Amino acid sequence: MGVRTALAAAVVAAAAALLAGCEGRGIYATLAIQRPRDNRDLNDELTVNSVVSAGSHYYVAAGGVWRRGHAQANWREVGRPPARGGGALRVLGLAAAGNTLCAGTEQGVFHAAAAERPSWKRATGVADKEQVQRVFAVPGSEEGKLLAFTITELKAAPPHAYKVYSSDDGCRTFSAAPAVPATARPSDAAYAFGAYWLTAGAKLYRGETLDQLAEHSPQPDGGGGGFRGLFLNDAGDRLYVAGANDYVHFTTDQGAAWSKGKIDPPTGFSGAVRLTRFTQINSVILVGTHAFGFYRFEDGSSPGGAVRGPYLTSQLYAAHVTGFARFGSGEDRIVFAATAGDGLSSIEAAKTGGRLDTWDWE
Repeated sequence: MGVRTALAAAVVAAAAALLAGCEGRGIYATLAIQRPRDNRDLNDELTVNSVVSAGSHYYVAAGGVWRRGHAQANWREVGRPPARGGGALRVLGLAAAGNTLCAGTEQGVFHAAAAERPSWKRATGVADKEQVQRVFAVPGSEEGKLLAFTITELKAAPPHAYKVYSSDDGCRTFSAAPAVPATARPSDAAYAFGAYWLTAGAKLYRGETLDQLAEHSPQPDGGGGGFRGLFLNDAGDRLYVAGANDYVHFTTDQGAAWSKGKIDPPTGFSGAVRLTRFTQINSVILVGTHAFGFYRFEDGSSPGGAVRGPYLTSQLYAAHVTGFARFGSGEDRIVFAATAGDGLSSIEAAKTGGRLDTWDWE
């Protein structure tokens, strides 16, 4: 149990004492019992970049690689890819292609069979001087493509040079997608309406293949700050795009027209709500933020009606949510929320009865 967990427990205990007489009085009584739980032995102050499932285990990228069984409680570190000249590399992203793990590092991309001690081998096509910001399987892709986003020039300050790579062979070889400008920082991708969609900098790109990516017209009205997350809803009829500042954009006609809804900041905060990535639980869309956990709204409704997600005593309430991952279906579904500095949280449908406010610290 980390320092934050101990502090959170103390705060919750104090809140419970103060609100002991509030039973049955609406949200305040509810707040007193929404205490975070830490029972999986994963450091609750980690920055978690990605979560994947391979075989019968979940794997997490958070500098190193951790794993736990689907039906087990404890996480264990399983080792990092080797650095040239000795030592081990930081793992900045993780993807899965069947039973193969794909690790993005500060020196290129590696692959290994999912195992208690993966034997990492370097993928070809991405130079070892390239830092891989993110590697992931494209959601909805009919080809099961993996993408890697890299920085090819590391300097103390921008401009950096960026690249988008793709792999069709389970992370063994990568090829560059040349259409995205090297000055545009790529953020996310999805496969929707028979095409690939990709956000990079202030632009949205679309193409039937990654080699055919081009600026999509019309562009969503970004309003400054560019775009981040992309998400196709479970019904397959609405594509969501997260603006870097305040707005969620969506299309229901394959991008011929766009609508948007503004995410309102918390009371007393005058700045923009910086958005990250999406997931869906039942009929509810969740969108992460940089400092306010996540917001949620009903799929099919206006994102402008979104409300802030977990309750005040949740570890996610003021977290920077870097992304989500979900596995299984129905009562077996589990959803993970990865954060920058607040570890990894999860929610299991079978334990919550459909509620979205009781998240466990992993």
